[in-house]
Amino acid sequence: MKLKTYLKRNEIRVVRFAERLGVTKQAVYKWLELSAFPRHHVLGKILKATNGDVTPVDFMRVEYEQDVRSTEELRP
Repeated sequence: MKLKTYLKRNEIRVVRFAERLGVTKQAVYKWLELSAFPRHHVLGKILKATNGDVTPVDFMRVEYEQDVRSTEELRP
């Protein structure tokens, strides 16, 4: 599940989630906007804080889908 979906479904504010992880709210907003990827040690905290609902793969899937679209654009 994407982090944005998790936060919305559970009615968790970005500021509260950031505090729980020990990161800035700006970092969380960047993850939500997909302009940054959580650091390795933070991915484990996200997994634990979301009881496994948000995994590292959930962040990677978006990048993979974008890469696939880019590759398809190169096809003749």
